[in-house]
Amino acid sequence: MSKLDQRLNDYYQSKTLSSARLQAILSQSQRSRSRRLYPVFAAAAMLVVVFAGTLHTKSLNDQRVTVALQEAAMNHATRLQLDAKAVTLPALQESLQELPFDLVLPKGGLYERLALVGGRYCTISGNLAAHLKFSDPGTNQDYSLFVTPSARNLKSLVSEPEQVSGVEVRLWQENDVVYALAKTRAAVP
Repeated sequence: MSKLDQRLNDYYQSKTLSSARLQAILSQSQRSRSRRLYPVFAAAAMLVVVFAGTLHTKSLNDQRVTVALQEAAMNHATRLQLDAKAVTLPALQESLQELPFDLVLPKGGLYERLALVGGRYCTISGNLAAHLKFSDPGTNQDYSLFVTPSARNLKSLVSEPEQVSGVEVRLWQENDVVYALAKTRAAVP
């Protein structure tokens, strides 16, 4: 060891910290460590809030889907009188003049083999809708197709087919239109 190294070593060996100073340094270190943990705690709290918000939104969405499915099943099952009888969509659109939207059938070949019987005004989740009645001549099965423009309270409403009060109902959205399809089998005499 060189003389310079020995002198430096001796100098620092001769220095000691008082217990008060040592406590102050340790205390400052603890505060510094807890300050570094604030962002971690804040991030964890934000995750909890986001997770709880997501669960709440999903729960509200599930409730809106349930209400819309129940309303469609009830409208289908009540067999209320039609406001207009028509066998073509343009004729039905002309008869239901109060609708502030165009009637558009969803994609799929189902409606090509069904006979349009007519329609009426109704609501789905408080939104004006058209209730289109169809019949399948081959099976005597009745269908109700509910059509309404997408609205804020109808965003993201989608469901798999569900049985609601003996009626099979499905809810989906295509472009800016929300559809609900309800069907039951006709009683065999």
